[in-house]
Amino acid sequence: MSKRWAIVGAGNGGHAFAAYLALQGLDIAVWDIVPETVEVLNRQGGVYIEGNGHLKGRPLRGFGKIAFASTDIGRVIGDAEVIWLILPSIYHKATAEKMAPYLRNGQIVILNPTAPLGPIEFEKALHDSGCTADVTLAASCTLLFAARLKEAGRVFINGQKVDVAAAAYPSSRNARVEAVTAPYFPEFRYVRDILAVSFDNMNFEFHPGPTLLYTAMIEKGMDFQYYLDFVPSQVKLIEAIDAERMALCRIYGYDDAVDAAEAFRTMYGYKGELLEMLTSADCYRGIMGPKSLQGLRYLEEDVPYALRAIQTLGKIARIETTAIDTVINLAYILRGEALAEGRTMANLGFDENTTVADVLRMCRG
Repeated sequence: MSKRWAIVGAGNGGHAFAAYLALQGLDIAVWDIVPETVEVLNRQGGVYIEGNGHLKGRPLRGFGKIAFASTDIGRVIGDAEVIWLILPSIYHKATAEKMAPYLRNGQIVILNPTAPLGPIEFEKALHDSGCTADVTLAASCTLLFAARLKEAGRVFINGQKVDVAAAAYPSSRNARVEAVTAPYFPEFRYVRDILAVSFDNMNFEFHPGPTLLYTAMIEKGMDFQYYLDFVPSQVKLIEAIDAERMALCRIYGYDDAVDAAEAFRTMYGYKGELLEMLTSADCYRGIMGPKSLQGLRYLEEDVPYALRAIQTLGKIARIETTAIDTVINLAYILRGEALAEGRTMANLGFDENTTVADVLRMCRG
């Protein structure tokens, strides 16, 4: 009998992973909160996948047959060996609280992807919800696929990454997670710990700041491609935030960290300078800019749950993060009523006495 793996979240990434894993022979159960999506998946029996992905050297196209989909999270995760949480970070804490009663010893839960420090928040939510199961948490820095739903049950792959940083939390469990996932995800590169993954997830550089610089275009309802229409000033802001990230990497002991441009080259296999790569990336072609600041994940997720977490690491390290602070402050001035408090010191269980060494011990075990 094939192994049961669970997908929590049937959005773009959840559809892609369900099809990708089912086509590799795994028994896949899918949870989603939307009954209509669940109904389509059950009626259809799986997910159709097409586009620019690949699987073991062949085009990633076809039909991935799933075991079932359900709005009952206990039914979906109860018998699963591995649980992939493929939801925006804004929902991770609430989903941990839903999962807590049903988790059991030995399961692996992978936040895919995580915004910075996601597993720390997730573990705290499980603990606060009374979960005593010995589960192994892990996370990746980004989704393997750039994907979009054509409709429920059908997903199109725009691009597929060649390198994805991942780690267990704590990283003393890296070997166990890698042994289970490596046969299906050769692109996953298990790194030193979840901090390395957090620093590798650069959505906090590419989303909030450039979005705020697009504000006039967004509020006027103009049509533009989000990445392909970047201008030099937006990349200058990205690079300022990236310089602060690199400073934190050095303080936390990640001397081998690379800057945003080199990370982009490694992840996608592109060449050139950052502005050139971003404005000519085929995998980003067709990703249009938003029409409103309301409900915009680039602000409502990436500021409280990503940029705020990096700011928290800066506070623990006792260094200034001027560019990061500026973007956070501007986001809360413009959209504060819609932004959660996010991953502050207190919300992550830290206080003014927490040190860099304390954080490293938590992440490494």
